[in-house]
Amino acid sequence: MCETVMTHLFNSYCKPILLRGVESVRLSRKNLSSLSHSWYAIFWKLFGVNDVDCINDILHFMGYRPLATKIDARRIGLL
Repeated sequence: MCETVMTHLFNSYCKPILLRGVESVRLSRKNLSSLSHSWYAIFWKLFGVNDVDCINDILHFMGYRPLATKIDARRIGLL
């Protein structure tokens, strides 16, 4: 399966599960790091890249926001 399709599937199905209820709790830096590492591990394996900046660039060019930005947007939406 192509990387574009896999990325879309991960964003559609895995990300909501990973971020469920995250807007209702205060995340420590360690918690955010753990969530981000889990999210980026998918793309490290999918694209064979182990640099967070490269993964962020790939996701940006595919039209997806970084995980921390998504968490902040969900928190603002809750207020």
